[in-house]
Amino acid sequence: MPKCGVCGEKVDRLYQCRVCGVKFCEDDGSPEDMICVNCSEKEKEILEAEHEEEREQEHDEEEWEKEEEEHEEEEEEDREESLDGYR
Repeated sequence: MPKCGVCGEKVDRLYQCRVCGVKFCEDDGSPEDMICVNCSEKEKEILEAEHEEEREQEHDEEEWEKEEEEHEEEEEEDREESLDGYR
């Protein structure tokens, strides 16, 4: 019987991970996706990091837009004050 490259158990059937090539049993990965649990966890971490970056970028853009709006409002107020002083 072959041994799982992840847990070391002897099993009837092994699958080869498409990422790292380790042979794993159905308990230590996804036979449908052909990925072992170790690589699956790494992919999750990478995806989460990418999503976090996207969320941070969206937040930064929202902050920038808010600051831009405040700046425009201040400029408008300054123009109105200047016109009041001119009249």
